[in-house]
Amino acid sequence: MKAIRIATLAAALCVGMTSVAAAQGAPPQGQGEMRRGGGMGGTLLKDINLTDAQKDQVKTIREKYMPQLMEIRKASQATGAPDEASRTKMMDLQNKQAVEIRAILTADQQATFDKNLAEMKSRMEGRRNGSS
Repeated sequence: MKAIRIATLAAALCVGMTSVAAAQGAPPQGQGEMRRGGGMGGTLLKDINLTDAQKDQVKTIREKYMPQLMEIRKASQATGAPDEASRTKMMDLQNKQAVEIRAILTADQQATFDKNLAEMKSRMEGRRNGSS
C-alpha cells in the first residue's frame, strides 16, 4: 500500500512539474518531451501517442491545477523550502492531476503510463536516498 501511495505521489509531482514548464511558455514538444531537463512530467507520457483530443484534455487538466500549484510553489519559494503541510497539499493536487490524466488514456496507454510511473518512482527514490 505504501508503494502505491509513493508511486502515485511521484506521478503527481512529475505531472505538476510539467505544468510549470507549460505555464512558463515552454515550446510544445513531441514524443519523449522534456528529455533535456525541462521537467519530469514529460516522462510519464513518454512513448504514448496522444490523439489531438487527448492532448487538449491533458492541457485542460494541467490548466485546472496550475493556479493552485503555482500558489503553493510561490509560498514555498518565499520561505526557502516547502514545509510538510505545503508538500502534502502539492502532492495531493499532483496526485489528483495524474489520476485525471491517466483516466483519459486507453488501456494500452495506461500500461505505458504505469511503466513510466514505476521507472520515475525508482529514479526519485534513488535521488532521495542518495541526497539524504
